[in-house]
Amino acid sequence: MAIHTLSTNDRYGVVQKVGHILNSSLDLDVVLGRLAVELREIFPLDHASLTLENLDGKTCTWTNITSGSKTLSYPHNDIPIEGATLGWFKKHYQNIRYIVYEDLKKKLRFGEDEIVLKRGIRSGIRVPLQFGKEIFGNLSVSSFSPNRFTSEMAEFLAELAPSVSIAVSNARTFAQLEANREELKNETLSLRTELREIHNFEELIGSSKEIERVKDLISKVAESEVTVLISGETGTGKELIARAIHNLSTRKDRALVKVNCAALQDTLLLSELFGHEKGSFTGAIGQKIGRFELAHNGTIFLDEIGEISTEAQVKILRVMQEREFERVGGNKTIKIDTRIIAATNRNLEEEVNKGKYRSDLYFRLNVIPIEVPPLRERKEDIPMLIQHFINKHGKRLNRNVKRVGKKALERLMFYDWPGNIRELENVVERGLVLGRGDILRFDRQMIGEHHNDITRDGDIFYPLDEMERRYIRKVLEKTGGVVSGERGAARILGMKPTTLYSRIKKLGIQSHRKFQTEDFVN
Repeated sequence: MAIHTLSTNDRYGVVQKVGHILNSSLDLDVVLGRLAVELREIFPLDHASLTLENLDGKTCTWTNITSGSKTLSYPHNDIPIEGATLGWFKKHYQNIRYIVYEDLKKKLRFGEDEIVLKRGIRSGIRVPLQFGKEIFGNLSVSSFSPNRFTSEMAEFLAELAPSVSIAVSNARTFAQLEANREELKNETLSLRTELREIHNFEELIGSSKEIERVKDLISKVAESEVTVLISGETGTGKELIARAIHNLSTRKDRALVKVNCAALQDTLLLSELFGHEKGSFTGAIGQKIGRFELAHNGTIFLDEIGEISTEAQVKILRVMQEREFERVGGNKTIKIDTRIIAATNRNLEEEVNKGKYRSDLYFRLNVIPIEVPPLRERKEDIPMLIQHFINKHGKRLNRNVKRVGKKALERLMFYDWPGNIRELENVVERGLVLGRGDILRFDRQMIGEHHNDITRDGDIFYPLDEMERRYIRKVLEKTGGVVSGERGAARILGMKPTTLYSRIKKLGIQSHRKFQTEDFVN
């Protein structure tokens, strides 16, 4: 169907037909494939191509949409808009409806012309694609021969351009929405998978009174909606406590979203928490959904909440009070239903007294405080933790450890563990990597630079309570765990059985019989 044979009514009918065909799909590949077919029917072309503005607003991508039977082949990304045909259309769109170029071998005018000429293209027509007042791309038909196109053909391509603009714009918008939806879906599923993978209530290893107290608190607060503030030294397992609370709550089937507040600068933290709109700051090339939004109907865990700036404190306080916020650079109010669990290794009460932390936010966070004890205060849990980490890492490292050497265990039991459980896990993993055989051993270098080797006698000194604990344990080993009676430990120590029971409880000494059932200790 040659253009010069078409009447005005026929041309109008073709425009309508093309518009109907193009807008019958929201898939960009399908739209461009159908467009290529229609253009071949109308114009004496060898190629058709599309140039679209990238999200950064500074570059564009040139894509060949007809190459034999292929579509969407040979894309050229990141062509600067300034100097390209698209940049020229943006400046002159009110007066220019099309550009006809007769022979690129004679004149290269625009930034993409060299790329086009390398494809063998000599002549063509380019028309702008416009949505509202915004020029977002341009459409080209072209030929390997020079002087192939007329102004009449250019006029008709300009008549088709609005239909192409609508179809391409709709398809791009739909693709972006689908990408955002898929990203949100994948992120949520990833977070849920991470949640269920290895972290659960059973990973709160230990039977000491300190950890039992924490477990009891978790059970009491989990099903409520109150805010929880978890405090404790680095490496004590504050995130594990947060996960346990979430897993036992009514929100367990929703996402638990974690944010490490200390890992991000202030601007990035606000963007991470609340999201941002396109162009709200340098690098914001598109809209981003924040973590609070992702945690809607679920739980958000704000780790290291004591590290945030005053501005971030104000915004988090508002979320806690009003259950609403705006994205960075936006003015739309977003309502959320999110449970907040926070954690810190700082003493926030002292920070408030020093004027370094907002008291109103602190009181909002500290509804239910849970303090996680350091490992040095629950040393009786160390054998159980060691076995847990052996099970966790042994198979992965191809180590079949049946027991821990007695002296190795003593080294671990009498070390102060400034890095807490995280340090213990690292030490066990290091021992598995460097060790051999089925007995796990640790030398001084594996544990800590300043750790005293307790296997040496004579020049090592311990606190009185520690010396008493060690001595009572040795006596209990001698008596097989028997406390009272003629052969009991109380008689050897010269004290009443009730007094010895009291000392055992105070010093946190486990039953000797229980200690001997730990088959991985020798």
